[in-house]
Amino acid sequence: MKSIKIILTQCLAVVIMLGFAELSNAQDEARGEAIQLYNQAQEVAGQNNFDQAITLYRDALSVAQENDLTDIVTLIEERLPRIYASRASAAYQQFQSERTISSIDTAIEYFRESQEVAEEFGNDQVIQQAVGAIPQLYYVRSVLNFRQENNEQALDDLNTALEMNSNYATAQYQKAVVMKRMDPSNVEVWLGQYDVAIETAQQTNNTQILNNARNGARDELIFRAVNLSEQKEFNRAIELLNMAQQYDDTDYRIPYRLAEIANKRANWSDGETYSRQALDLHTGGVADKAKVYFELGTALKGLGEIESACSAYENARYGDFTEPANHELQFVLKCEGHTASGR
Repeated sequence: MKSIKIILTQCLAVVIMLGFAELSNAQDEARGEAIQLYNQAQEVAGQNNFDQAITLYRDALSVAQENDLTDIVTLIEERLPRIYASRASAAYQQFQSERTISSIDTAIEYFRESQEVAEEFGNDQVIQQAVGAIPQLYYVRSVLNFRQENNEQALDDLNTALEMNSNYATAQYQKAVVMKRMDPSNVEVWLGQYDVAIETAQQTNNTQILNNARNGARDELIFRAVNLSEQKEFNRAIELLNMAQQYDDTDYRIPYRLAEIANKRANWSDGETYSRQALDLHTGGVADKAKVYFELGTALKGLGEIESACSAYENARYGDFTEPANHELQFVLKCEGHTASGR
């Protein structure tokens, strides 16, 4: 009886040993398979065949996980997010050569996938790279859509970018530009977006966008004010010029246009005041300054200050204002010592 027990125990030991041997052989085979797949993935990744590389890495990861090959699992989990990131970067480079909507769409898709994979495997570096890149890609796509006059799509892209990064000053500024095109008559609305861009640029120390936003708002307001003045909508024109001055109080064009309006309305005192302000701010050449002197001469003529008006018109005798100034000097004011010659 005792001998039977010994025999049974010995047989059981042999079975266990055979089981361990089979398990070891299976793991060895699995390790070999996983390593082979990994090496193939490395090779095609080096050839920039990222989609094929990702498939091979995923296959190697499945084999390693199923067979508890922890070291290989760790190696692949570290490698995969970087391959996704490389694929995304390559897609962006492809966009730079093509500059098409479809190519930027691919870049956006790949950066989103790289972020998801990085989050899956805990790669903070790739996460940060994707989080920084994706809003910029939406901004780039918005510019492409804007150039193709796809205004709604451009605005949607900008809103998406700003949802991800509300401190993106460049996108805030571009949103103002898009809104202005979409609804040009709604000045207060798109002007409010310029203000958001200015505030964001100040907070992020983005001097270029700060200047672009201020100058963009100023120029648009001056342009609209001039058109309104030509239509004799003087009150609204003055309102817009006063708004423009809030964005830039050093631009001579604002008091110059205010002088124009004042003279059209025979408000000669205001015409003189604004003309002199414009001359103080003007930093250009004498030919460009001629138009300001012409408005000053007109205001002074209206005030009855003939000698001063003659002096102002003399300074206006340049370029396009030569003939009008000569006419005032010779035939209207009959200024003493005047000779009808241009400069």
